[in-house]
Amino acid sequence: MNTKMKLLSLALVGLCGFAGSAMAACPAGPAIANGGAWSSAPTFQGTATIVTPGYAGTECRLASTINAGASSVAFATVEDDSPSAEPRYRAHFIINLDAQTSPSITKSSTAFSASSTANGPGITLGVFGSANAWFLSYIVPDANQASGVTSGSVALAAGENHVEFDLQIGATGSVAFWVNNNNSASPTVPAITLNNAAVAGIDTAFLGLAGPSPGFITSYAGTGVGFDQFDSRRSTFIGY
Repeated sequence: MNTKMKLLSLALVGLCGFAGSAMAACPAGPAIANGGAWSSAPTFQGTATIVTPGYAGTECRLASTINAGASSVAFATVEDDSPSAEPRYRAHFIINLDAQTSPSITKSSTAFSASSTANGPGITLGVFGSANAWFLSYIVPDANQASGVTSGSVALAAGENHVEFDLQIGATGSVAFWVNNNNSASPTVPAITLNNAAVAGIDTAFLGLAGPSPGFITSYAGTGVGFDQFDSRRSTFIGY
């Protein structure tokens, strides 16, 4: 099936069907009750708010912000409950960390996660600093590994970073990543074989900061990380 599960840009969809169209307007908040597209906006010791302008031509974006004095279990996210035990899950989003200056190894946070309600994490993406640059990290369950997971990282650029992945679940599952890469045939991280059958299917996703390190909190409390143009699908390359 090649249909979208849901297009969850923070702008309302205009007449042309694109969130960045001239008919789009910013909702009062990320969650459906406030006019947004997300199922809910769970936060603890942080805020998930709509700000303008958005990225790559959209009207508005998400600012995920951790409060000063927050703990390492703080989170400022939006939640999507539209997937239904998906055995294949593709997603794309933009992340911008330009406001988070002087990245270092002590500064890290989760930025996205997708999971099975019954069986736990399916994929977790985070950001961490190293040598004054930001990196995207990934952790995916893999029963073939002694640690129980496969993990790695990809360098991020300054400004808007397009992140896309294709997660296929099963005893011979796989995951591939595209970072600032619009070539469907040539992933930034080619498909890695996984035994992640225990995940059983994705049905919940969270976008935004969660579990920040003490260094991240101290340096960036009150400073939002920007997210935009989230799209999830069962298959087909999303791109930008």
